[in-house]
Amino acid sequence: MWDARRIMATVAAAATLLLAGCAPPGGPSAPPTTGSATPSPTTSPTPSAPETRTLPLTLYYVALGDDGASGEPLGCGDSLVPFTTEPVTTDDVLRSSMERLLADSDRNLGGSGLYSALPGGTLSYVDGSVDGGTVTVELTGRPAPAGVCDNPRIEAQLERTAMAATDASDGLVLVDGVPIADVLSLK
Repeated sequence: MWDARRIMATVAAAATLLLAGCAPPGGPSAPPTTGSATPSPTTSPTPSAPETRTLPLTLYYVALGDDGASGEPLGCGDSLVPFTTEPVTTDDVLRSSMERLLADSDRNLGGSGLYSALPGGTLSYVDGSVDGGTVTVELTGRPAPAGVCDNPRIEAQLERTAMAATDASDGLVLVDGVPIADVLSLK
């Protein structure tokens, strides 16, 4: 009989071990786990890097004295005309467009017959943003209009170039925090 008890105890121990191996994590008396018991670490979304693209820039220049025949009518009987550059590789089309427009050192754009009212000044690009349909460009420095007719030309060239770069429907250009129209009215 002793052997029968020993066999029964061994079978009982084996059954206990076998059942313990099949128990849910935390033992047989542990409550079922839910998704809220242990918080998982959260990560904040990583801002995506700007997309680098190769594309031509659209800059705006003035066709002097053509009364709107070549583009948008502009004060003093001129036209505001888009000019497309060669393809440029950039991750900030607005910055590239504004810097390229402001870098022109000659008032006449090659043999195109187009004019820029921007050379001679010290304007440089600081930053830009789009909110809704309005692009805001922040510049620093001073414009140097060559005459009273250059005031609307400067404003139009800057605003329309910024709008073309961002597909915005309206543009606001600030020079050291002051709207360009106000800066130019002091000239």
